[in-house]
Amino acid sequence: MVRLTKPLSELKRLINLCLRQEPGCQDCQLHAVCIHRPDHTGCNWSAEVDFPERTEADAARNLRQARRVVMLVRERYNVMVGT
Repeated sequence: MVRLTKPLSELKRLINLCLRQEPGCQDCQLHAVCIHRPDHTGCNWSAEVDFPERTEADAARNLRQARRVVMLVRERYNVMVGT
């Protein structure tokens, strides 16, 4: 699959938008997006998300959904580097 490239700021905006649209993830916060060499899938970034306003047990209920959202975005987009 060919990934589209986005500037980092646009990619962060897109991840946040996708998280807000996912049931149970509206209060999920994007903590960091790390740019790195392409991994085995060809993706050149990864992200950390969290539910800082929830207890650990409550956050764990929706963390899998939030990670799935990030993985779907990773399948479609790369960060534009060197521009």
